[in-house]
Amino acid sequence: MRLSILFTAILVLLAIVLMPLGIALAQQANPSRALPDTVQGGETFDVTVTFISPVDNFSPVGLTDLAPDGWNVKLDKTWSTPNAEFVNATDNKAEIMWYGEPGVGFDNGTSFSALYKATVPDNAELGIYAFSGSLEYYVGSEGPYLENTTGGSQVEVVGGGGIGVGVWWIVGIAVGIAVIVAAVLLVRRRRV
Repeated sequence: MRLSILFTAILVLLAIVLMPLGIALAQQANPSRALPDTVQGGETFDVTVTFISPVDNFSPVGLTDLAPDGWNVKLDKTWSTPNAEFVNATDNKAEIMWYGEPGVGFDNGTSFSALYKATVPDNAELGIYAFSGSLEYYVGSEGPYLENTTGGSQVEVVGGGGIGVGVWWIVGIAVGIAVIVAAVLLVRRRRV
């Protein structure tokens, strides 16, 4: 009898301790990133992260997304839906924050779309580059809850920006021809 009372007490305590964790696990905003499959060196392209408020009183909400090292990001409050209250772009890091109506936040089912522009360096080597990010949010006074961004996580740089290798071959051939013509004219002039 004592063993069953002890076992029941342990189960109740575990349920009380783990209940907030269960609530957190049930609340999933599921942030997902959309990227192009391939890009060129020097290209600027859109990165979009979407998610949905899983509950009422969803606020504050902060998204941090990282482009590859050496890349630059640009963003604006009006590029997000709903419009963000705060944005910050530092090198390859995009930070976006929403607060919603004070004391209310956002309703369950509110769709969010965060857009920023990433620029590939002109001299980026060919290859595959990774993106990463996370969503942090509160529900009323509970939280923070943290979810990693899923979906598109990499792009492939398939060509260079600016003057490419093909253009340099053409320039090299033209310079070579000009040198040969100049040498021939110089030799002809000395014979005369």
